[in-house]
Parts: sequence; structure tokens; C-alpha cells
Amino acid sequence: MKGGAILGPRVEAPSQIELAEELGYDRAWVFDSPALFADPWMTLARAADRTARIRLGVSVITPRMRHLVANAGAIATLAALAPGRVDVVIGAGFTSQAMIGKGPVRWREVEEYAVALRALLHGEAIDWDEGVVALRPGKLTGLEIPCEVPIWIAAHGPKGYAVAERVGDGVLTNPGHGAGDEGEGPAIERWAQFNATILGPGEGLGSERVLDAGGPPAALHLHLGDGGAARGSAEAAAYAARLEAIDPRVRHLEMHRGHLAEVTEMERDLLTPELLARTTATGTPEQVRAAATAIAGEGFAGIVYAPMGPDVPHELRAMAGLLGLAP
Repeated sequence: MKGGAILGPRVEAPSQIELAEELGYDRAWVFDSPALFADPWMTLARAADRTARIRLGVSVITPRMRHLVANAGAIATLAALAPGRVDVVIGAGFTSQAMIGKGPVRWREVEEYAVALRALLHGEAIDWDEGVVALRPGKLTGLEIPCEVPIWIAAHGPKGYAVAERVGDGVLTNPGHGAGDEGEGPAIERWAQFNATILGPGEGLGSERVLDAGGPPAALHLHLGDGGAARGSAEAAAYAARLEAIDPRVRHLEMHRGHLAEVTEMERDLLTPELLARTTATGTPEQVRAAATAIAGEGFAGIVYAPMGPDVPHELRAMAGLLGLAP
């Protein structure tokens, strides 16, 4: 099984991606949530200059966050900086939409966006947003159109999987990020996001370092409510009650503070050992290895590991060693 990394872009993320390449990770993708993270395209452009092998991409772009032409131009630029090693993942949106007070877009829009994006990268002129658009960079720009960039779809259920099969080159899914109706995956290349921190000697699920590194993905399931793996738990009920006490106009801003990066004070006491065990693969080296092996047994081509907390280099090194990655 191959191993990739997916990072919340920080100012130091380019050096983290450089390390991921040195450790043998196959790809490094970064989130796109402008209200919460550093800019993904700036991050990847800086990483392109520091790396030579690792695949680079954004996961995920959404149809309403940036105009189609803006994203297409950014992808073409990254493809010129890192030829032959760029991916893009399109999804319906979660925090990128929530932080501007919007919900996920419809899957029909995701499909239309993927088709249109591929057409622009292939050099076609298309009808979009009441006009005709195209990428027409001059020869002196250094950009090459057409350019071939794999387009993946981020999906966690049957509707998204169907879109991925029709218009995607691959699918990224997050096991447990759904209401339990995921069904069979599509018959294309599938990777799974993998959320865990590996326990060191003397550590338990309640240790401070473990909470810092394994807490953010567990907190995600509090944010998801009935749509996540914490549904029905006492911790999820307590978190929902705390949210209710926040002014509805700004509730979304507080809910997603620290999303997949760090633990907030509103969440910390709810991140019990039971919740971490239920919502992440955090455990001993043997337990984490078993969880990764189980994913491979479900037909996934690889896992995209999401290192979190204050010491991402430590997390990357520990997981690379456990998975047996090599440059």
C-alpha cells in the first residue's frame, strides 16, 4: 500500500512537504479552507521548488470558493512548476463553505465543475457563468496548455462515488465521514484519509501529546454531529449543547475554529479516550498498523495520512516508519 500525506497548510508546510518526500511519501496534498489555513497554491508553489518526486495537490477545491478560471490558472501554474506530479481533488465542501455561512454544494455542481475544469486544462473554450471562458496564456508565461492533470473526487457516499466514476480519475474518501450509508466504493483508484497518532512508550489515549495530535480529527466528528462517527455519543450531545449556547450568527465560526489542526478549549474535555478510539485509528504501533492493513484489505490503493498538532514532522516520521515507506 502506498502512503501519502494531507496537510493543513501552514507557513512551514513547504518544509513539511520536503520532509515527506525524503521519508518516502508518494504524494502531499493540502487543504483549501481560506478562513482557517494558509493559501494552498502559495504553499504548493513553494513546495514545488523544494521537491523533485512527490506529487502535489489541493484537496479539496469546491465549485463556489474560487472561480473556475482562477483555479484552472493556479493548477496550470503548479503544473509548470512541478511537471507531471500535480493532482487536484474536487469536493462538495465542508469548512470552506461553512466558514462563509454556506452549506455543501450539490453533487451536480461538483460534476459540472470537474468536467469544465478538465476542459479548460485541455485548452477548450467553454460556456461558463453566462460567458465563454478559456485559458489562453501567452508563450512567454511558461505555462503549457493543454496540460494533463488527474482530477480526483472527494466522496463519502453513493452520490459522490457515482460522480467520481463518471468524471474522476480517482476518489479520496474519509472512512466514518458520513452517516453510515457509504456503500460500495467506485471502480476507480481509491485512497482513504487516515487519521491517527501513534502512541509512544508510556503514552495512553488521554496523554497530552496524544490529545494535541489525535484530538483534532476526533473533534471533527463532534463538528459532524449525526453525520460522523461520534453520533449518539455523550460527547457529541455535550458538544451540541455547547454550540446551542453560541449566537447562531457566529456559531459556524466557533464550531470550526482549529479544524483539523489544533484542539480548542471548547472541545478538549470532550476528547475522551473512548472518543479517540471510536473516531480515529490512534493506538499502539500494532493497532495503527492493523488499521492501515484493514484499509488495504478493503481495496484501497493507498492511505493519505493527516498529521496534526504542533509537531507535524514527528507525526510524519513516525507514520513513515510504521508503514515502511522508503524514498
